[in-house]
Amino acid sequence: MLQRIALAFAILSSTPTFGAAAETPEVRHVCTNDANTHCADEIPDRERVYACLVRNVNQLSPPCKKIIS
Repeated sequence: MLQRIALAFAILSSTPTFGAAAETPEVRHVCTNDANTHCADEIPDRERVYACLVRNVNQLSPPCKKIIS
């Protein structure tokens, strides 16, 4: 479980689509739980994880939703 969380964190922190917002550690981990909850099958493909988060934007936590939308 911890390994999967670390992997999701690494994926989200390296996703260029998040732009400048992804440069702080706080913002980088904002969507980790959402990625694990809604997009676990897409990990480790960062593009598929991001696309999954976009598809599930209405189910995301408010901080993650703010970044994704």
